[in-house]
Amino acid sequence: MTAAAIRSIALACGSAALVCCGPPTTGPARLSSRPAAAGPVAPAAQSATPKPGTITRIPLAAFFPLQQSTTALIYDVRPGFFYGLGHIPGARSWPKSQFSAQLASREAEIRSAQLAKHPVILYCTDPACPDSNKVAALLVALGYSVSILDGGYATWKAAELPTE
Repeated sequence: MTAAAIRSIALACGSAALVCCGPPTTGPARLSSRPAAAGPVAPAAQSATPKPGTITRIPLAAFFPLQQSTTALIYDVRPGFFYGLGHIPGARSWPKSQFSAQLASREAEIRSAQLAKHPVILYCTDPACPDSNKVAALLVALGYSVSILDGGYATWKAAELPTE
């Protein structure tokens, strides 16, 4: 299966199911994607399929130093209107609704960040906002590992941190 075929499947599905792997911990909780298809996979198809990535949650205390050092690739997945009203400094707007349209250009950024061992971090509005989980699941299906800022933009604002 080609990368383009996997990308098409991931986009058609909308998101992968996320499962918490164990009880809450004091550090970032690890999430992983659950395979959508059941049954054996032929060895040839298995070798061409990228390994799924992982999703982790990152608390504000761990996120802040990464944001300050500008080593993290940060995506604001809220609608562009909200990004325009204010966002975390250094974050790039990639609204969930624009995932497919911007994927080709964003993949180069993500590959570059991951080759440099820089984390890719997503955030949306608040803990109730599903957008960062949906975008993360799509990226994991493509083989990328990403983190989600716990509490999203609301946590950043509640801590009275600067915005752009």
